[in-house]
Amino acid sequence: MSEVSGAPQKEALSSKYARHAKDQAQLTKAVEAALGGLVKMHAFLPSGRTVFTVVGSSSDEFIDPAKSFCSCESYFYSVLSAKSEYCYHLLAYRIADESGLVREVRFDDDEYDGFLRLLAGDVLRSRKK
Repeated sequence: MSEVSGAPQKEALSSKYARHAKDQAQLTKAVEAALGGLVKMHAFLPSGRTVFTVVGSSSDEFIDPAKSFCSCESYFYSVLSAKSEYCYHLLAYRIADESGLVREVRFDDDEYDGFLRLLAGDVLRSRKK
């Protein structure tokens, strides 16, 4: 996709992943998140541990791509009940991963615990709203 940029890239990704979205709004949000650098792999060094997040509308959501898990409410209400194949965060990850758009953010290993506390706090605060 390196030759395609802007609106043509958005249209190409929308076309390629349309069958995985429950509706146009979900597809648009996922493509925009992937193109906007909102899909992140937090790499902790030197251990090599990784944590994946997608910046959402109310908080950063934790995702585990290997288990197809997301911390968002849509995952629990739509994906687990088989109403939808993906929440938009997991779809954004798939698009970003397959398109080389996952943004890597590096941290030292000693920042791991604090990072997880902040991420968990962010997720929990967003549920209280």
